Amino acid sequence: MNTDPLSLVLLDYSNFALRPSEPVEARGEAIDSTRESFEMLSEEGEVVGYIKTWRHDDDYAGFVHFDAQGNILNWNAFDKSNPIDHDLKHFCNELPVSSEG
Repeated sequence: MNTDPLSLVLLDYSNFALRPSEPVEARGEAIDSTRESFEMLSEEGEVVGYIKTWRHDDDYAGFVHFDAQGNILNWNAFDKSNPIDHDLKHFCNELPVSSEG
């Protein structure tokens, strides 16, 4: 999981869980390990949003956060000159990630 971008988008949503989106190989596409997609779930298991993250070898990374209708709520991109605080990595590792459907 790309914890750096996820940690930033989830700071305000710590009561939500993440579920990885359908794997691309299930859709017949090649796997790109630099990109990941997640569904954001409420405590009741309802999909309330989506998150897409990416990371490149040169440490360029980012995320886009969508609501359930696909509208962009938040996005950001980062590089080596704008590092993400290591405390945020710890915060993100504490969040639940669900693989159940």
